[in-house]
Amino acid sequence: MNNKDMKLMKLGVLGVGSHGFAAMFRNPPKEYTKEVRVKTYALWDDEPGFAKAMKGTTYDKIYDDPVKLARECDCFYIEHADYRMVLDLARPCLEQGKPTFINRPFTASIEDAEELIRLAKRYDAPVMSASELEFGPEVYKMQDFVRNKGPLRAFEAYGAEAHFTWHFPHVINYAHAALGGGVDTVYFTGHFGIDMRKWRVEKEKIGASLCVLTMKPRDGQPPVIGMCHCGNYPTENGYHVDVYAAQENRNFILEGNWNLNMFDKLNEFYSFRKIPRPYEAILEMHRILVAANVSRLRGCAVKLDSLGGKDALPYSDAIRRYVIDRALKRL
Repeated sequence: MNNKDMKLMKLGVLGVGSHGFAAMFRNPPKEYTKEVRVKTYALWDDEPGFAKAMKGTTYDKIYDDPVKLARECDCFYIEHADYRMVLDLARPCLEQGKPTFINRPFTASIEDAEELIRLAKRYDAPVMSASELEFGPEVYKMQDFVRNKGPLRAFEAYGAEAHFTWHFPHVINYAHAALGGGVDTVYFTGHFGIDMRKWRVEKEKIGASLCVLTMKPRDGQPPVIGMCHCGNYPTENGYHVDVYAAQENRNFILEGNWNLNMFDKLNEFYSFRKIPRPYEAILEMHRILVAANVSRLRGCAVKLDSLGGKDALPYSDAIRRYVIDRALKRL
């Protein structure tokens, strides 16, 4: 249970984003029975006047300098919508050895992602970056299914939300968590959605996107083919993964309290420095997303090991403007 008498770790938030996981540490879910050792404390954001407007809502203190926030807080939640800034925001946190969560996508370029992990290892500063879908019970059910009915032959993962950099990580990450990595090539085709406002605010009709993953052979078996779908795709199952094993195929629908699962992993991460997914997995999932963008630009399949450090995700300022408008409406 929550211990209000103990000294709680101060959670500093760097940049406002689209999720409310950091705010959950202000008022932990009533159904969460484990001890919570963290409290949402401070915010920095570079939008003029915006951070001050947030004071008194979730945050006790507002900083105008992210480095000062990094010095005075115990752990961090980096959620800034401009993921090109992540490395600069995370560096002072990691250099002090403090637990740092980074919202998806992990960062923009491959070289920034590799530098983040290098800093985490050098300063023994735990780093976490994940989709909440990586921690549902269906992930473990899929793993048991493959053990009993495998080997794995193929899978199809689906998510309804169509933003390329924010929502494709959902389907990539939960398939990776359940069925493993070792991706060889990535091919992207279909709708490319980068402007959050067009379909969330202006209600523009979205298309379907497909990211095809070809895995490296496992134990002498044929390469596994993974199909990651986003957007306007006919289904009644919501988020799901259809798993094709050698002896049987089964559709796993992701259900349950995703937010509570994520809150639990974050609480363990901050409180006990427990990393839920290995750094190699974080880096590979980021490379998959970057490879999808390179494939989109080139019009062909892209090998993960052909990517250079400068290869990166696209960015649109519409993401940031949408986030700010949404946060202000909540005040």
